[in-house]
Amino acid sequence: MISTGGSPWRNRKLWSLAIAETLSWAGLFYVFPALLLKWHEWFQWGIAELSIGFTLALIASAIIGMIAGRIIDSGNSQKLMTLSVIIGALLLSLLPMVTMLWQFYLVWLLIGCCLAGCLYDPCFSYITRTFQADAKNSIIMITLIAGFASTISYPLCTLITDLYDWKTTIYLLTVILCFIAGPLFWYGTSIEPAGWHSSDKDNKTSVAKVVKPALYSPVFWGLLMTFAAFSSNQGMIVSQIFPLLESREISSGMTVFFASCIGPMQVVARLILFATETFGNRDIPILGVCLASLICLCLSSLALAVGGTSLILVVLFVIFQGGPYGLFSIVRPVITAEMLGRVNFGLLSSMVMMGSLWGSAFAPGIAGSIADRWNYDTVLITTSSIAAFGVIILMVTSTLQRKSPFNLG
Repeated sequence: MISTGGSPWRNRKLWSLAIAETLSWAGLFYVFPALLLKWHEWFQWGIAELSIGFTLALIASAIIGMIAGRIIDSGNSQKLMTLSVIIGALLLSLLPMVTMLWQFYLVWLLIGCCLAGCLYDPCFSYITRTFQADAKNSIIMITLIAGFASTISYPLCTLITDLYDWKTTIYLLTVILCFIAGPLFWYGTSIEPAGWHSSDKDNKTSVAKVVKPALYSPVFWGLLMTFAAFSSNQGMIVSQIFPLLESREISSGMTVFFASCIGPMQVVARLILFATETFGNRDIPILGVCLASLICLCLSSLALAVGGTSLILVVLFVIFQGGPYGLFSIVRPVITAEMLGRVNFGLLSSMVMMGSLWGSAFAPGIAGSIADRWNYDTVLITTSSIAAFGVIILMVTSTLQRKSPFNLG
């Protein structure tokens, strides 16, 4: 058995898992916004029409997420995450063969099923199940590395597409995911959970006995709506990041640069949190981190909406958008464990994460429709309002949690 008490930075299997997550996000998630304009030019389909494909992928991910959570609770994370990224890569390789819009939708719908098994949500459920109360540091470590996924995806996709074409980019990503990410997932998820024999009792709990108390709990619904606000905001921004920045009269080269900076901003925010807690000997309340992140997301969209083509406000937008969402990756599993507990965490986590996934799922289509019908200023006002709504919901949820804590029993 591998000790879970040491530093995650010295654990080779966690490094493997972190790199696999980075490649999965780059190749299966960020590839969509990275190639959205290329597909628009190639297929001659509207931005809003194409964005529906991403929406379908995230809807499928939300639905399949509960099944993935139960698989993780049963101790089969290794097979789930490895097969998910490989099958997702093979489905990605079908995109160059697409000739009709329904085929494009079908491919992304199936890719969405694979996202449920290999992105952050299943990974952090596995980490929480494995490391229990010590999971936070491992989650921070993984997000610090995987935060560079968009930084890798955007320039790589742009470079290969400019040198060759978008189809070559897809085939390259398929090879990387199958032959690098897949084996890394297999090795990285081979850590035996501490006390796994005793946790088997948790796995025998029927789904109904986990689902029913959650559905009757206002704390559960409050978290779900908070996560939905977070992901709706980010989903609308990320899915439209290239046309959004170009609407600020920014050149194509600078658009790629600023879009690629959102990832590093996520990493910077995580580093600040890590350094503050590690070297400052402080345990920052996760609720405070969550509230501050939502407020920054609200201000981020407002800055870009009122700033017009101001380069300074574009920079502030990138900082305030990337940093808070980087912290959200850490906040989600930690605050879920604090408010809902760690018993049957895989299933409970996947249930409450449905708010996040559904928010992400509908965000691209809604943002594309708003942009087509009105303009990108309206998109920014919408994202700012969603973040403000999240602040209110989280404050109410925190109050309810203190008065009536969630109890699975």
